[in-house]
Amino acid sequence: MSALKFNAKQPATLWYNNPVLVQLLGLSPVLAVSTTVVNGLGLGLSTALIMVLSSVTVSLLRASINRQWRFVWFLMITACYTTLLDIMLQWFYFPLHKELGIYVPLICCNFAVLTRLEAHAFTHHWRSSVKDAAVTGSGFIAALVVLSSLREFIGSGTLMANWQLLLPATSAAAFTSESSTVGGWFDFALLLPAAFILLGLLIATRNLIDSYLQTRLALPTGATEAIKRARVTGSL
Repeated sequence: MSALKFNAKQPATLWYNNPVLVQLLGLSPVLAVSTTVVNGLGLGLSTALIMVLSSVTVSLLRASINRQWRFVWFLMITACYTTLLDIMLQWFYFPLHKELGIYVPLICCNFAVLTRLEAHAFTHHWRSSVKDAAVTGSGFIAALVVLSSLREFIGSGTLMANWQLLLPATSAAAFTSESSTVGGWFDFALLLPAAFILLGLLIATRNLIDSYLQTRLALPTGATEAIKRARVTGSL
């Protein structure tokens, strides 16, 4: 079993089993959409919602799903929820939908979602599936927000620019005139090569911190205490 398959079968955690920084899943939308915090947050929330709804549905229907055809069912379920989400975004959040583009319909093919359906939802109760999907989705959102924050701040010198895109279209129209364009510092950060570099640095940083924590926890309790000299009395 490879390391990626082993990590996929582990319980979902924000740090030790993050879908982006550890499992390296769903990297295509992460790299493409993370130019601004608003885009990253929008796609992250959408992906987490699809993950939770699909996990609950698969868990409830697991007794009726043929194991040999389970991936077909997984794709059908995620595709149904993704289509509904795509329609709702076009209806209420059309400016944000334009920014996210093709990566909203592609949520149904995101392996960060499909992996949790196979590794957990298909074999566990729906309550456990909700928790697992929520934690995994939160980890996906966190990784997207951190990466998009770095790219937006380095490339544009802003954070949460065009925040009104997160509001419904009717409310966002009132704030359109307030958005401003700030000159970029390093425009290279907004390009895909910089996204690869920054994501690699984030993964390396996370691995270094994890190694340091594991080293600290592996030390015996009395390792840092000074060795005391034993005094022996009496005849030998």
